[in-house]
Amino acid sequence: MATWTNGKTETSAAKANYCDERIDLLADYYGALIDSGKIRAAGFLLGRNGKVFANRAAGKHEYTDDSGPAKPDAIKRMASITKVFTATAAMKLVEDGKLWLEQPVKSIIKEFDTPMHGEINLQHLLTHTSGLPADGGYFCEPYPIDWFDHINKKDWIKRLLSGPLQAKPGSQWNYSTLGFAVVGELITRVSGMPMEDYIEQNIFKPLGMTRSFFNPPEALKKEITTTEKWEADDIAGNGRKRSYSLGGFGAFASLPDLFRFAQCYLNGGTLDGVRILGRKTVEAMTRNQLDGVPSFHWSKNCINYRQGLGWGFFCDGPTVSPECYNHEGWGWCSLFIDPKESFVFASYMNTHEEWDPDVMVKPRTIAFSGIN
Repeated sequence: MATWTNGKTETSAAKANYCDERIDLLADYYGALIDSGKIRAAGFLLGRNGKVFANRAAGKHEYTDDSGPAKPDAIKRMASITKVFTATAAMKLVEDGKLWLEQPVKSIIKEFDTPMHGEINLQHLLTHTSGLPADGGYFCEPYPIDWFDHINKKDWIKRLLSGPLQAKPGSQWNYSTLGFAVVGELITRVSGMPMEDYIEQNIFKPLGMTRSFFNPPEALKKEITTTEKWEADDIAGNGRKRSYSLGGFGAFASLPDLFRFAQCYLNGGTLDGVRILGRKTVEAMTRNQLDGVPSFHWSKNCINYRQGLGWGFFCDGPTVSPECYNHEGWGWCSLFIDPKESFVFASYMNTHEEWDPDVMVKPRTIAFSGIN
């Protein structure tokens, strides 16, 4: 039977106008997934009106059977949630006049200066409409290409651009982590420092996200929760060396840190007196930027897809407010921000199985059902 550890909270469910019974139901649901062996561990955080009222974790902290218990403030590989950190960094540079949304990528990265790639701009990259290759498996193909293995050379940008575009820029939404690798490269070239350093210095540190980083410091490596041995090897520095930018999937963070990041957005770009973005920039990033753009979306065949700048809106079922924006990460983790309800739901589940509604959709539905 899964045993839960409670983390730091700042208020009660009652004061947050949230049904306390739904917290226990959410814990029981995750606990059943752990007991069945479907996931190895789970953690979740619920916050409303700027205060955390639930923060729990259960299961094993590491991949080994003799591991200690999962921790509510465990550091987790964020996978694709990294994209919203990268988008935030890019938009800071837009605010500072160093980039603009319709700026052609070819003006900074010469490999894009071709008749095929010359139209691709920053906004295309941030909205997954660049036409660059979608992630392997996106089209439900039986034998997906491991694009990151293919491009993992010094000339990774040329390798990324090999072959035709999958669509004319701006015409289709195709989920592309490669596109965010390019955004990361733009950040590096425009800011004059590695993208990872720029995000840590201009987002993580100012927001007090003390357990968030790209390169794990030695003192915190044991605080990172793992699901398989390759993760531990990678954290120890024995994994695959990467030549490409990590703008699409390279960050680590804890659930309390995700809450601080989310609250900054709910506050219009500031937290504890620190400004990360302007309010109008936040509003632009968190509203739909597409008009009449279709999406295959892993066979869902959406006719008019909605996408912000980095942030997504797609949810399975009408369980959140229309204004709610979100992102998920493989392995798995999620962050949902509902400005109408001033509500944040952050979670992680340790499993490397394919995306599963039992793991990713049903818990979110339970979490949002407690809002009074």
